[in-house]
Amino acid sequence: MNKVALITGTGGGIGKAIAELLLKEDYLVYGYSRTNKINHPNFTFTPIDLSDLSQVNTLVFPTINTHEVLLINNAATIGTIVPFDKKQTSDIIQEYNLNLVAPTILCNKFITTYPNDEKLLINIGSGAANSPIPSWSTYCATKAALDMLTQVIATEKHEKLNIFSVHPGVVDTNMQKTIRETKAQLFPLLSKFTSYHNNKELETTTIVAQKLYYIIQNFSEFTKNILSIRDVNLK
Repeated sequence: MNKVALITGTGGGIGKAIAELLLKEDYLVYGYSRTNKINHPNFTFTPIDLSDLSQVNTLVFPTINTHEVLLINNAATIGTIVPFDKKQTSDIIQEYNLNLVAPTILCNKFITTYPNDEKLLINIGSGAANSPIPSWSTYCATKAALDMLTQVIATEKHEKLNIFSVHPGVVDTNMQKTIRETKAQLFPLLSKFTSYHNNKELETTTIVAQKLYYIIQNFSEFTKNILSIRDVNLK
């Protein structure tokens, strides 16, 4: 019986990397994103804009022949990197929808769709949940809320559910490229994030995917619901 994974944001970055790794490990993978570059017989792609709540509301998870199912809420955006008073209302709404409202709805759909199956739910969080980073208002706020949502769901002890928020650290993705391309007058920490790239301190999506897979395989080892990829040592 195949293992099944549902993953958002498989169009690139961490989402694509973990999807490709799970496919190598004989998972049936369902990907949800705006674009797709994965071509595999065990991969099913559903095109969706997760910032459009009408699409999220009508999304139906697949009926599957398995007793174990995994959901990774990975899709997110750094949003417009500007001081808060320069934020456009439309951007605020879109960023909250993608980073928080959509994964909240998908957590609910996941738990209610598979009530009798062993369920592992991983929300991809961020260290920004714990740090007030200037010009990242919606990103910091939504990631903090996602951590709290994870902890509340864990506290409720839903049947056959294990849930974590995983902070991947500073990873070499398009999000980091967007940060580096921001004007210094809009983002006072620009030089810090540029130095991560110049000093080759960015983690690869491949390593992050491998560490996520370790968590998936060994989730019972972890006693906290908020995890950092840095705390995962590959054996």
